Amino acid sequence: MSRINLCRPTMMSWMHLFQTFLHIIQIVLSYFLMLIFMTYNVWLCCAVVLGAAVGYFLFGWKKSVIVDVTEHCH
Repeated sequence: MSRINLCRPTMMSWMHLFQTFLHIIQIVLSYFLMLIFMTYNVWLCCAVVLGAAVGYFLFGWKKSVIVDVTEHCH
């Protein structure tokens, strides 16, 4: 019988550190976008909205198939 090597996720694993790094980048970029929007410069605000729309169009077309067991809608 073959032995399956299962690794338990730990707080100091490389994957968790990488996900933490990506989370920090996401928060910093979100704050920068918020500050750009708070300048009330119409062209910069339009650029942020247009960038979000283009990004969603290019990368948001494939939805993840995660089923929420708490969702009761049919």
